[in-house]
Amino acid sequence: MIRVLHLVHNHPDAHPGGTEIQAQRLVRALNAEGRVEAHLAAATRQPPHPGTILRRSRGGRDTLLAGGAFDRFLLSQRDRRHFLTDFTRFLALLNPQAVHLHHLYDLGAEIVAVIRRILPDARIILSLHDFHLPCHRDGLMVTGEGALCETAQPKACAACCPGLSAADFQRRKLFLSAHLDLVDGFIAPSRFALERHAAWGLPRGKLYHLPNIAPDALPPEPVEDRRRDRLGYFGNLLPHKGLTVLLRACVALKRAGHRFSLAVHGDDRHMPDSYRQEVAPLLAELGEAVTLHGAYAPEEAPILMRDVDWILCPSIWWENDPLVLQEALAAGRPVIASDIGGMAEVMRRQSLGLLAPAGDADVLAEILARCLGEPVLWADCRAAMKPDPARNDLVPLLRLYGGV
Repeated sequence: MIRVLHLVHNHPDAHPGGTEIQAQRLVRALNAEGRVEAHLAAATRQPPHPGTILRRSRGGRDTLLAGGAFDRFLLSQRDRRHFLTDFTRFLALLNPQAVHLHHLYDLGAEIVAVIRRILPDARIILSLHDFHLPCHRDGLMVTGEGALCETAQPKACAACCPGLSAADFQRRKLFLSAHLDLVDGFIAPSRFALERHAAWGLPRGKLYHLPNIAPDALPPEPVEDRRRDRLGYFGNLLPHKGLTVLLRACVALKRAGHRFSLAVHGDDRHMPDSYRQEVAPLLAELGEAVTLHGAYAPEEAPILMRDVDWILCPSIWWENDPLVLQEALAAGRPVIASDIGGMAEVMRRQSLGLLAPAGDADVLAEILARCLGEPVLWADCRAAMKPDPARNDLVPLLRLYGGV
């Protein structure tokens, strides 16, 4: 049995984002499989205890790494005295044979050099859950004007980020590349992400396409013969997730006289004020047709999805391998998603539903009207949905760890 340390930039207890949830689920699955002793350590912005950055998670199963002075531009850990020193001690005591990083955010690129120095023979793996390496704008690869970005070039990046020069972005890439050279393998959950990171400069010989692990499917349910008019949105309420596109499409439906309901499930704590102001009049016009349910626990998602008919994923950024698609499959609910990036790739590969042009509320409204008017469409889409066996095959990952 080999010991593997998984490092992620936050813990699901504090921030139940897709990357955090996927990292924790993978650790639990590896431990259940029996050939790996997997440990999860997560960075946190909580203040450290006196004398150490280490603490335990609420359930006591995972380690939290508190504090740190993080440089968001360089993805650099500036707290060498406390954060990196305490992490070094922790790493030496745990002594894993492999370290699997799920992000560099709040950990820092320097942590790769620390791992290599302390554990020269350990395998170092980095999952590419988003595009933070090539893109400084929250890893979205979306310009300041909201347009999708096709490639990360220093001059174009500088034009997108006021106050930063092309030389700054060149320095950023050189800094990151120096540390990433120490990584043994990069996991891209979608082929789209693999190609984007290869174009940015990661060596193809170190890039592997391994989709994220999928949640367990819910037990079969009796299928009712009724109109399928209950729409559902699941995810953080942030601009790049495209909620306003969905709300505008629903406003068009209501004005056209269609009967439907929209359930919005998601945490709004990080919603920018300007976005709240954009959303507010749309919610007001929809009135009782829309219900805001707030945040939900990750394990609740498939269960809550059973209360709706269609899952809407109107993202206006590229996405990679969004968790919500597999949660919809687990619930047996077809998806209407944006036809871009890794999201469209997964939708097509697993026949999860219908695709709509990203950001086009008018076309989305037309698709929704068809879904409301053709009950057989829901049954056909649901019947076509299929799991991806590669998602729960841990052998390729064990090979990367050196455990097979």
